[in-house]
Amino acid sequence: MKLKDSEKAALLVLLGIAVCVLSIMYIAKPNFEERQTLETEVAQLQIRLSDLQAKQADREKYEAGIVEYTEKYEAILACFPADLNQEITVMFLEGIKDNNDFTIASLGLGEPAPFYTMGTNGGDAVLPAADAAATTEATTEATTEATTEAAASTEAGAEAGALVEGEPEQDPNQLICYSVAFPITYSGSYKSLKEVVDYIDHFSDRMTVDTLNIAYEGDNVYSGTLDLTCYSVEGAERPERSLELDQIEIGVDNIFEGGGGTDAGSSDSSLNKYDDKDGKAIESSYDFYAMLNPATSDVSAKVIGQNGNGKEKTVISNNDNSVSSLTYDFYEKDGKIYCKYVLDENQNYEAEVVSAEDIKILIQSSTRKSDDDKVGVKITIRNTTSMPVYVKVSEDDTVSPRVTVSKSGSVKVYQ
Repeated sequence: MKLKDSEKAALLVLLGIAVCVLSIMYIAKPNFEERQTLETEVAQLQIRLSDLQAKQADREKYEAGIVEYTEKYEAILACFPADLNQEITVMFLEGIKDNNDFTIASLGLGEPAPFYTMGTNGGDAVLPAADAAATTEATTEATTEATTEAAASTEAGAEAGALVEGEPEQDPNQLICYSVAFPITYSGSYKSLKEVVDYIDHFSDRMTVDTLNIAYEGDNVYSGTLDLTCYSVEGAERPERSLELDQIEIGVDNIFEGGGGTDAGSSDSSLNKYDDKDGKAIESSYDFYAMLNPATSDVSAKVIGQNGNGKEKTVISNNDNSVSSLTYDFYEKDGKIYCKYVLDENQNYEAEVVSAEDIKILIQSSTRKSDDDKVGVKITIRNTTSMPVYVKVSEDDTVSPRVTVSKSGSVKVYQ
């Protein structure tokens, strides 16, 4: 069948239209879209160029700011020691003893725990909620204020650091911030108490007085409790300090005589080993601890861990202003004794017991600051081992106790 000239012309027109449509779809449109993308990128780069050019005009001002804020950052950082250890505590207490008519009846040596990490890449400062809301009744220069100012300084400097809540990362360039609680039971004159507070205020290490309770005993003698929290900023570039402890009296010449030692031949088989002074010896020597702080303290309300050097990873805590559940399970496995402690069923840690004779737990409590202070703990202790467990509950509130203990197995509690 032969096509007419008009039909041929129509087919050619349709073919031309198809070619145009295909050219637009597969050639013109992609090129147009690519052009739009390039134009958008050029516009963004132009904005960035304008911004950098404006900053370049103020380059000297920014460089001066870097120097200024770096100096401020270093000055604030210098207020915090590079370590927290028991040697430092011994030196601190030695100063109190030498310079004041002040007697320390008991001291709780807490284990340092990290509460935030300072990075080196710059960024926004994020303080833990517990620290941001905390207040202190008597304190040296406010620690949280200083750390906030340090964070603001680092934001403006090239060597700025981000404060990141959580566990510290293993980065040698990072600075890890630690805190440790030192509850003290004391007695002394009112004048000596004021001198001790002044001594704390001017001590070289950063610390706060969380609570200070005073009771008049008569004849110008006062007694009570003093809850201290010490702080440090530790890192590879801030080595620990070396201390000379040769002048400090420690221990006794004969472990079987004096100094609270045990007479030879005494037996540990019954649960009366620490009956003297109602288990007070446990306050200075213990294997595990739980600390209960007031709701307004600038440290966590509940801190649980294993005592000893290098035990930072054993610490679990929360800052809930409520009554928590805490369970200690002591059991034997593969010929060794272990302790698993669980806080509110969502935090736990399993630790090997290193003691050879018995297991001691110190529950360091504190008095309530107000009716709004609801911090407390219900403790359950289960012991299925052959080793006895001794528990000392220290400094609990006498009117509204924070601590209740239930137990099973070979466990004795001093309250």
